[in-house]
Amino acid sequence: SVAYHIPIVLRLEGAVDASILGQTLQSIVSRHEVLRTILLSEDGIGYQEIIGAENWKLDQIKIEDPALLESSLQDYLMLPFDLAKEYKLRSCLYDLGNQQYVLACVFHHIASDAWSEGILVNEFMEFYSALQSGRTAVLPELTLQYSDYAIWQRKYLEGAVLEAQLSYWEEKLQGLPTLSLPTDYTRPSVQSTAGLRASLVLDNELNESLNALCQREGVTLFMVMLSAFKVLLSRYSGQDDICVGTSIANRTQAELEGMIGFFVNVLALRSDLGGNPSFKELLERVKETTLGAYDHQSVPFEKVVDRVVTTRDRSMTPLFQVAFVLQNTPQGSEESEEGNGLEGITLSDYEFDTVTSQFDLTLNVSEESNGTALDVMYCTALF
Repeated sequence: SVAYHIPIVLRLEGAVDASILGQTLQSIVSRHEVLRTILLSEDGIGYQEIIGAENWKLDQIKIEDPALLESSLQDYLMLPFDLAKEYKLRSCLYDLGNQQYVLACVFHHIASDAWSEGILVNEFMEFYSALQSGRTAVLPELTLQYSDYAIWQRKYLEGAVLEAQLSYWEEKLQGLPTLSLPTDYTRPSVQSTAGLRASLVLDNELNESLNALCQREGVTLFMVMLSAFKVLLSRYSGQDDICVGTSIANRTQAELEGMIGFFVNVLALRSDLGGNPSFKELLERVKETTLGAYDHQSVPFEKVVDRVVTTRDRSMTPLFQVAFVLQNTPQGSEESEEGNGLEGITLSDYEFDTVTSQFDLTLNVSEESNGTALDVMYCTALF
């Protein structure tokens, strides 16, 4: 499946040294064991094996006709991973000529998350700059690797701790109805992940009003936006019992902040919109639900599903069909040529179309300099 690819695509302009760039990314793969961990099984039992970084290679493609870049890029981003054989990061440098390049990096979500994207970009800048100038890269020592975290999590989440967490979710999510949004097409019997994106930006004046509301009511922007989204979903579905999935960084120890890996967890946030509440009353309900979920965030979502869901329906995701994400993860520091420390090279984001949707709908919200950006990812098999 390509539904859980995490692409990062950068535009590079200037005197790019492909050899140094390859060494840079290989150094990152070497630094983070999770990117060189293969997943194997024997008699149905899964296990991991950590391989060396020496066989990791940067792919390179020369693009003679700029019109061919987009299709080649999409093919690369959508190439499936063999989790039993491959590194969990692959990268390709597209040479467009005249010192114009595009660098495509693809993580597999099993070894990465949105927080990890910022780590990749920051380490890329430091390793490249160090190799370029012949010095040693200055990065904080990684005292742990992902396997250390996985072992700790398995030991911590057992017995009374696991039961307390699972009991909370069982009580909250028992008898949860399916969200019935009006769709344009009949839902396929097996869930499709083909998707597209629609975007808009809330202007700064509205942004200021939202922030003032947050301060007045003692809530976060996440809670306000989620409440508004749930009102919208309730209006379209005609339902009062609305459950929306969201992701949480789940990096609760300082040692995990600089580590690439899959730490993010999914929370199913269920709200009762019955009784015709005012928005202020709904906001209080959403706040209470959100804070309770944060207190029980440690148990992996798949264990919650195993506990709560008795019959799996392959046409949709379990427990919720719609997701909401407020992006506040640390991002990489791509800057101008003068500030990025890469001599003679300018870095910038390369805009590309995302073509997968893990859920029926996902609303991504991110605070930016010109306002609050909204991206709605939607499943094209339904809408």
